[in-house]
Amino acid sequence: MLIDESNVVHAIEKLKSERAAARAAATARRAADSQSTAEPRSVAELQSVAEVQSVAEVQVVAQPQRAEREVEPARAVAPLRAVAPEPATVGRARVLGMPEWLAGQLAGGGLARGAVTAMADCPAAVVDILAHVTANGGCAAVVGYPNLALAAVAAAGGELSRLIIVPDPAPHVGAVLSTLAEGVDLVVYVPVQRVTPTFARPVEARLRKSSCALLSCGAPWPGARLNLDVQVAGVHGLGRGSGRIRSISVAGRVWGKGQPPQRITAELTGRRDGAGGQVDRGRIEVAL
Repeated sequence: MLIDESNVVHAIEKLKSERAAARAAATARRAADSQSTAEPRSVAELQSVAEVQSVAEVQVVAQPQRAEREVEPARAVAPLRAVAPEPATVGRARVLGMPEWLAGQLAGGGLARGAVTAMADCPAAVVDILAHVTANGGCAAVVGYPNLALAAVAAAGGELSRLIIVPDPAPHVGAVLSTLAEGVDLVVYVPVQRVTPTFARPVEARLRKSSCALLSCGAPWPGARLNLDVQVAGVHGLGRGSGRIRSISVAGRVWGKGQPPQRITAELTGRRDGAGGQVDRGRIEVAL
């Protein structure tokens, strides 16, 4: 085949156009390949971005709800904190005040309310305790103590109008004690026989629900919170065939739950003056 110059030029131009077409096709294929591989990545990125946005939106929506849930209990607790009494006030409310000679030796400054205190048979101490409680606005009951000297309570400054006397509680002693515990500050009980756990348990159960202190005199009480062993140590003011009792000395010891053992001596001279003034509680001597 003969090729002249015009044919050569035409052939070269044809080759150039074919090569250009091949390069263009290759470029198009590479572009198509790059687009096909890039689309999944872009979709994954879009999905991850969408997930992040959705999570952020959920957090934005959830955070106010969580804040509201955290604020509501705080709002509910705030009034309770404002109304709740101080611990010291609660402690004082659960203690029944006693005369100075005894209060100074007790860990709480008085007899625990809702609990039992066992005390030896000491009429002078009982009279002074009853006089102190009733003179300071409290109410007391005396159960099973028909020989109590009410005149001595009045002379020591006590208010007899705030005193309930039950000389013989039989045969419903437990019911009488439980009923009185719901309405008075102090119950003085003199058992006629040994106090058994069977008798003590229901009385203590009712006592714990009240604000009353039970003082058992003359007999041990099983599981008593406080024990007070006080006896008359001397009588002052009497001479040979003359005079009058001016004061009574008592001595003993105290111990119990939360109460370190201590010895105590005191001289009781409690009396009301002729003008109806203050009660003289006498001189206090403590021996540790």
